Amino acid sequence: MRAWDETPRITAALEQIEGLRVATAWPKECPEEPVALVTLAGERAAARRDDREYLTELEYYVRVFTASSGDMRRLCAAVDEALEGLGYARTLRWEEDGEGWRQTAARYKIYG
Repeated sequence: MRAWDETPRITAALEQIEGLRVATAWPKECPEEPVALVTLAGERAAARRDDREYLTELEYYVRVFTASSGDMRRLCAAVDEALEGLGYARTLRWEEDGEGWRQTAARYKIYG
């Protein structure tokens, strides 16, 4: 199989979420508005047939940065819904508090 880039499809889906800015590079400073950061977590051959990759496993991190826990809950639920709509399954999620902001990071997986 060829290298598989889902970033444009994921960012397009997340851009539909009201009140959420989407980025593909880490913010340099504390975000002043809610931001979702989309990055590739991994791509690997999930199955091989006849010495060729037959099935690819693709994982993405989506990190949501907000200043309030209310925004975080609402936006993370919307992100989950958007990624599930694209065929992704959430495999992991964790939260971190920061000074003046919060981060929730989730990893999503799809096969193709």
